[in-house]
Amino acid sequence: MTLRKAGKMLLKPDPDQARVQLDELASVLTPDQDAAGERLRAVAVELIWRGLEVTVVDYGEGLRELEALLPHARHLGPVVLDRDGGTGCQLTWEQEADIADETGAGQAADMAAALLRSIAPAGHG
Repeated sequence: MTLRKAGKMLLKPDPDQARVQLDELASVLTPDQDAAGERLRAVAVELIWRGLEVTVVDYGEGLRELEALLPHARHLGPVVLDRDGGTGCQLTWEQEADIADETGAGQAADMAAALLRSIAPAGHG
């Protein structure tokens, strides 16, 4: 099982089966690529444990991104987790918001505030 450039592969919804898929992908990587993607593979399994649908994205240099979706709310779009050069990853969520009127402006503000409050440490929100 190998991925082509800019290839995508949907992981199995069972964490153990997904881990097997991820290990197969890692088996064809160079040691540097494998080490760089190891933590992102761990994140993939954690996302699956939380009930998200996870797709691996590979640009030909090893596991580079994950796309995570809520299966029952696909219209929200994916959160993309992109590996950086170190030990971190960038999380991106793009969601269109119509702010043509006060209701739309309020909904956009509510979404941003809800997201930030959901990740704020306890007692800081």
